[in-house]
Amino acid sequence: MDNLFNFWKNKNVLITGHTGFKGSWMSMFLNQLGSRVVGLSDFKIVSDNYKFSDIKNVFDKEFKNDILDTKKLDNIFLKNQIDIVFHLAAQGIVSTASKLPLETIKTNIVGTYNLLEASNNSGVKTLVVSTTDKVYLNTSNNNIESDHLGGKEFYSASKASSEHIISAFKNTRSRDDFNVGVVRSGNVLGGGDGAEDRIITDILYSLRNKKDITLRNPNAIRPWQFVLDSILGYLLTAQHCDEKNKDEIFNLNSEKNNNLTVRNLVDVICDYWPNNQSDIIIENSKFYETEILKIDSSKAKNILNWNAHTDLKSLAKLIVDWELNIENDSQYSMRQIKNYIENQS
Repeated sequence: MDNLFNFWKNKNVLITGHTGFKGSWMSMFLNQLGSRVVGLSDFKIVSDNYKFSDIKNVFDKEFKNDILDTKKLDNIFLKNQIDIVFHLAAQGIVSTASKLPLETIKTNIVGTYNLLEASNNSGVKTLVVSTTDKVYLNTSNNNIESDHLGGKEFYSASKASSEHIISAFKNTRSRDDFNVGVVRSGNVLGGGDGAEDRIITDILYSLRNKKDITLRNPNAIRPWQFVLDSILGYLLTAQHCDEKNKDEIFNLNSEKNNNLTVRNLVDVICDYWPNNQSDIIIENSKFYETEILKIDSSKAKNILNWNAHTDLKSLAKLIVDWELNIENDSQYSMRQIKNYIENQS
């Protein structure tokens, strides 16, 4: 961890989507590493972590702006000396993409282009773009980074398309000293999500209100991953691209959790919830979802020395503990981050 602290201390880091789930946790993590964090969000998505944590002092600056508003976006980049950018702002819900495909396409494809252009023109050295583990054509394979991209519904198709835009940009418009990293990661879980139609949000709502938990795809296999494991992978990706002056793509997958189903996840969270009175109800899904989703993160393990250390039981306990403690302890997220960093040392 010393190398991580040495690299990130005093870096000017901009995070798009900083009010979201991963964005808010990343902002707090970088603050602990000594970075100066700049947040950029349209504030349409505000995670529970951002709402309930004592987070305001984490940011050097915060900007409210839509990434499709290029005039304001360019102005923010040009007036702030940003070293590294993490592009997390996106329409990230599969069901929402099914209902609002054009909005999803604009945000995820055009928005990514706008971030590339703004970063390239303003002298940013390294940009890391968050796509998804759903970008692969054959999602049930144990995909590596060189496998074919695809997308059978609008969310995954928009994310795969954004990767093609990144490739075209690098081939035609990029500065020679501008590095772009791509992280393919998904099914990231932790306390403080709160987004609609997300599995943890739905489970916790039912548990709090003693209502039945409805599952639409209980046997779906996902590479469940703790949010801080995932964020560490993003940070190591940016550091690698920045120090090596190169572009890279990394899968982030939890080997400990990648054969577990939705039902496995629900059961272990219910086990940790005090006085659980919720039953589990199965209903048919109303839209297309991948049944099996796996990716191979050997490259990240070999090059970045990254592993997802948190198993599903530990992850479930961290989520439940956050939910039960954050209302009376606005520093609870920061406590989890400090404990995580200490355990990595």
